[in-house]
Amino acid sequence: MFKPLHAALTALGILALSACSTQSTPTPEAALPAAALPAESLTVTGTAPAFGDLSSQIVYGTVTNVTNRPYQVSVTPSTELAGGWCGGTLISSTWVLTAAHCVDGYSASSMRVRAGINNLTTSTGQLRTAAQIIKHPSYNPSTYANDIALIRVSAFTLGSTVQTAALPGNAVEAILDVNGKSATVSGWGKTETGASSPTALREVTIPITPTGSDCGTRPANTICGKYSSGKDSCNGDSGGPLAAPYNGKFYVLGAVSYGPAECRGYGVYTRVNGFINWIAQNTGIAAQ
Repeated sequence: MFKPLHAALTALGILALSACSTQSTPTPEAALPAAALPAESLTVTGTAPAFGDLSSQIVYGTVTNVTNRPYQVSVTPSTELAGGWCGGTLISSTWVLTAAHCVDGYSASSMRVRAGINNLTTSTGQLRTAAQIIKHPSYNPSTYANDIALIRVSAFTLGSTVQTAALPGNAVEAILDVNGKSATVSGWGKTETGASSPTALREVTIPITPTGSDCGTRPANTICGKYSSGKDSCNGDSGGPLAAPYNGKFYVLGAVSYGPAECRGYGVYTRVNGFINWIAQNTGIAAQ
């Protein structure tokens, strides 16, 4: 999968989506959201480890479905509904969590949120026009600091394929978001930089850490997706959920933010727990 499916990334070493491959530290010009440029315009830069055939995987992930990931939604401008752009997480029937770079520069009336779909080309599922977009006031498009946003929509009908993910409070965070734990990232992002975007929902489970230098220098309140056999999110996955199960619930630990252009590991995710108070203030939704 690939990070920001914001179709707007340039071929700079790092994309705003999830993470890609090398341990490069993003620079202002390189750390562009993968969602910013069309997938076709992305090229691989830097040196990446050699891997076998990626076939049609998310980057060593697998095809999944919204019954497994019912909190997964797609976030797309009305002009891009046929393709991938960004992902998001349903945190209530009316609120979606995503990355700020996915909605930066767009009006609420131009953005669409789709829930309950496995394939981007389907006409099934539930489609909503955004009623309000709230970007974090300290979002920095040059460094991807505070890369988080909220989208309000008219209520989705919850069911087996459309459900909310829980927000992690400090107690849950201390259990799930620690070095040595793993979490699952999902989306419709590229299966590798330079490849066409898949239309089927995919997922991949990766080791994570809130500390350490695996992903290089990165903004505060982020999670590093450590290297694991090249598994990663990629362009088009931006804003999508990094989630883990606990006590019968799925908790959204992070939102795909950026990573090396090769999409082979070391992706960076906005750490949701670091913005719990901001989310509650704007939505009324508390950590669980």
